[in-house]
Amino acid sequence: MSKVKVAVIGCGTIANNAHIPSYLNCPDAEIKYFCDIIPERAEDAVKKYGCGKAVVDYKEVLADPEIDAVSVCTPNKMHSIITCDALQAG
Repeated sequence: MSKVKVAVIGCGTIANNAHIPSYLNCPDAEIKYFCDIIPERAEDAVKKYGCGKAVVDYKEVLADPEIDAVSVCTPNKMHSIITCDALQAG
């Protein structure tokens, strides 16, 4: 069975304290992308966790047909927009 390929959108506190550690502890998950509008946050996550690719535009993540799931770890006002875009992307 192949691993579930995940993208973390938003690399702030909630991502680092909850979402990312949970994925890293799950043998069936693989983080493919760290996405943040602040490039350094995404790049720092790649360095810190030793996996994934840093990107700034979440639509790049949604265009990747290999992505199975996303964690939306952005400010609340962006949750519905990004989630709707993710659902439309499949």
